[in-house]
Amino acid sequence: MALRPSGFVEYSPSEQLKFDQLVEIIKRNYERFWYTHIHTPAVEANTVLLSKNGEETGKQIFGLYGLAQGAEDLKDYSLHFDLTVPFARYVLDRESELTLPFKRYQIQPVRRGERAQKGRFREFFQCDLDVIWRKDSGKSYLFYDAEVIFNSLLTLQDILEQMEIDDTVVMHISNRKLLAGFLLSVVSQDQLPSVSSLIDKFHKIWLEGFLLSLQDLELSIDQAKKIADFVGHKVDLDSLDAILNRSESALFQQGVLELKEVLTTLKHLEQWFGKKVSYQVDFQIVRGLDYYTGTVFEATLEGDKKLGSIYGGGSYENLTGYLDPKRDFYAGVWGSIGITRLLSKIFEEKSFSQNTVVEYLLVNFPETVEDIYAVAGRLVADGKHIELYPTVDKLGKQFAYADKKGIPYVVVLGQGEKDQGIYKIKDMKTGEEGIHTL
Repeated sequence: MALRPSGFVEYSPSEQLKFDQLVEIIKRNYERFWYTHIHTPAVEANTVLLSKNGEETGKQIFGLYGLAQGAEDLKDYSLHFDLTVPFARYVLDRESELTLPFKRYQIQPVRRGERAQKGRFREFFQCDLDVIWRKDSGKSYLFYDAEVIFNSLLTLQDILEQMEIDDTVVMHISNRKLLAGFLLSVVSQDQLPSVSSLIDKFHKIWLEGFLLSLQDLELSIDQAKKIADFVGHKVDLDSLDAILNRSESALFQQGVLELKEVLTTLKHLEQWFGKKVSYQVDFQIVRGLDYYTGTVFEATLEGDKKLGSIYGGGSYENLTGYLDPKRDFYAGVWGSIGITRLLSKIFEEKSFSQNTVVEYLLVNFPETVEDIYAVAGRLVADGKHIELYPTVDKLGKQFAYADKKGIPYVVVLGQGEKDQGIYKIKDMKTGEEGIHTL
């Protein structure tokens, strides 16, 4: 029997170091846009977790059992399967403390009871951004839809650059109102969920499979082709107005206008920050969860479509109503980086030797120990991470230790160096030695 279950990630020291570096990149970028860090418990009440899509969610959550004595109060709790539902509970619990709009980020593991496979895990980290506001304010906050998209594109591209992955992140953007408004001019309200679900799978079943699946739903060939033509239609900001005649539905028209505002704001953000990001309108983006009501988006790597989505999110008009129908006035926009899936790609393409934050190893020579400590103090004062080899040993063994841990530099200060009033720093990658004065 395997001691570690499949689908639960456990990293080597070098992999964990890269994970930690990625988290720091994400935190730095999230805070650059003034998001506040929060943390919620790993467990939530079942009444909270099952409040939305209870039957479907019930198949995914890990319940608590075999509890220790004194923990009987947790029998009706389970591990959370995402961070959005806990955030909804957090908002209701702390609404008197929050200044709206409230911008939060949260980086925590979530657990889902599903079959483990490549790119899909039972335990994985989500790196969430949310902005919430009261929808009864009557104000439009579509700016935040664009900000979440822009922030996340910058963050993902920063990760690729730092990890030396030669690829481009592309954000695929759509609007649920736009899509629903168009579909309701072709199919009935009862057929809408099934058709939407098929559109969300378009990239997996391709055009032929999509058309056949629509006909299996008892749609005519004409209806199927009309839908396929629309979701395959390529538009951008300049040509978005041209699709307004596709439907007279007020919902469709509103969706087009919302999408246009988001794309326009993205252009402004690019100018503001002097950064170009890659995104495109894609009517095949639906996002399966039904709490999305407006803008929806997913990011993929241009050079590795098979990896799937590394980021997803969307806007919602009801964050808390399913927890408390009397307090259904919170709306917002959400996005999340799938860091575990992204790391699986990075580890597949790159090998990393460094498994410590230590930058300098100081070789241990008993005859010069006081001088070594003086050099160590100088390096620490310069903000360097150092380690002193713990015991006297052969020089080759001490160098091998640094090499195995991936420590970039080794400081050598033996009696010969001391007599010359110097110490040497060897670059373990190039083999070059620098000479420094004591």
